[in-house]
Parts: sequence; structure tokens; C-alpha cells
Amino acid sequence: MAAIRAVWERAAETDRRRPARPGRPQRRREPKRLGPALLGVLVCACLLMFFAWAAAPALWMSIGHADQGTVTVTSCQDGFAPSCNGRFAADGWSKDLALTGEVSAADVGTDLPARSTGPDAHSAYVGGTGGLLLRWAPALVLFMVVAMAMVPVSGATRLYEGRSGAIGLCWVFAGAVLAAALAFAW
Repeated sequence: MAAIRAVWERAAETDRRRPARPGRPQRRREPKRLGPALLGVLVCACLLMFFAWAAAPALWMSIGHADQGTVTVTSCQDGFAPSCNGRFAADGWSKDLALTGEVSAADVGTDLPARSTGPDAHSAYVGGTGGLLLRWAPALVLFMVVAMAMVPVSGATRLYEGRSGAIGLCWVFAGAVLAAALAFAW
């Protein structure tokens, strides 16, 4: 923490500034305090991980990385967020999975065409590619919004030295989170 605090304080003490416009005094913006900046980065990181986790399996399935198979719907629970389970069977493997997509309590006991990302998946999708798009596109848009919000929340825009590097690190971190989520969903 001492090294991070030293960088933060050194950024506040720097005298390198952009030249002011003629006739207008330049207002100096102080760097964000360390505590709120770290808390903001932590909140953004958690949101980035959630949205990447929500988008990754549907994104893989919509671009073609999926095992096609059939699922036998074994149980469904009605309510605000109905949930169904079933036995997914593909070439060489079968597994009990949670079902998402166009499946309801009326489908219990029937065999439906479905797809899953592989034997390590936790869910299978029943339905067309339009539903998959609605599963990954909004989550990816929200991921990008949070990635953009992480730049000012972290205080990277208020630094005088290394500003572009700090902004770049925010984007590299967001890309790494998305890459990790895609790798785990493979």
C-alpha cells in the first residue's frame, strides 16, 4: 500500500501541466483520494467479472463453439424466475444441466434439441440464435459501459504523469477479465 500511496501523492505534487489557454487561468485538478479510488476500482472489477461471466457461454454458442445434442427435461419450477433442469446428451457425453432459453414446465418429460459449451458446462441452451444474441449482447454492452466508467472512477484521468499509461491499464484489465471469462466458458 505504501508504494501505491507514494505514486498517488507524487502525482499530486507534480508541476508538469498542460499550458493554459491564453487569458484563462488553468484549474488544477487534484488526484482522487486513494480509498475511494480503490473502492471504485473494486466495484468496477466485480461488475466486469459478472457481466463477462454472464455473456461468455452464450457468446461462444452463438459463434459456433457448442456441442449439439438433445436434452430430456426432468423438472421445472414455476415462479418469478422459472428454472428447469434436464439430462443433456451429446456425442460421447451426457450430464445433468440447468436449462436456459425456450423451455417451460409444459416440456417436462420431452426431448428437445439443445446446445452446450461442453462437458464442463453448467447449463444448456434450448432455442434459436436470436435468444442467444439477447443473452450475450446486453451483458457485453454493460461490460463496455463499466469498463469506460472504470477510467474516471480509478482517477486515471486526473493524473499528470503517466495518465495515458493509467488509462491503458484500465482497458488492459477489462480485456483480461473478458478473456478469462471466455477461457473459463470454453
